[in-house]
Amino acid sequence: MPPKLLLAALALATALPAVANAQVTSLDEGSFSLSRDGELTGHENFSIRSTSGARDRVIIARATVLTGTRRVDPILSADSGGFPVAYQSQVKVDGHEVQRYSGSTTGTHYASRAQIPDGESAREFRLLPGTVAVDDEIVHHLWFIARRGVGAVVPVLVPNRNVLEQVRVEGVGLERLRVDTRDLEVTHLRLVTLGTNVTRDVWLDTDGRLVKAKIPALRLDAVRDDR
Repeated sequence: MPPKLLLAALALATALPAVANAQVTSLDEGSFSLSRDGELTGHENFSIRSTSGARDRVIIARATVLTGTRRVDPILSADSGGFPVAYQSQVKVDGHEVQRYSGSTTGTHYASRAQIPDGESAREFRLLPGTVAVDDEIVHHLWFIARRGVGAVVPVLVPNRNVLEQVRVEGVGLERLRVDTRDLEVTHLRLVTLGTNVTRDVWLDTDGRLVKAKIPALRLDAVRDDR
């Protein structure tokens, strides 16, 4: 295994056993129904959990995203502020692995490696303080941006594209949203990528949990279906 890939695997391996031995708090967990152009295309089952023990508090966010025959399994280890410590993602189509991504942070230095059947690529970044990791099609990752609150400008690492972006959190307002058979009071936020003005909309309930997201660039809508 290449040294950088081994480093990322070890970072996650050391974080996950700590979860078993530490106090675990569920920050949010559940599932989203995913739709494109109004047609149901898949589901995202996720959990965001915080651990506290002898070492610093750690957030572990993981999911299984199923759309047709495509399956994505991301797992993120971050500090209490959401700064990424390690990230891994595996993509399978028809049961066959088509992509594997691994990255880890040492101080503010982030090194990643992406592997596909035709080869592999590696990138390195210097992360700004307050950076969070948000992959394009992983809905629950948007929580890491939204939790910063209205007016925040958040440095965002996008692993699947190997880019760094700046995203501003804008307040749209308080709304009532019908989810399944329930009417919820929610806060509507708009996440605006600076430079490109690409927008994503999210709706949070009164407990700060993500209940709906809209990503126009991907024609993707996600609505909680576990409440």
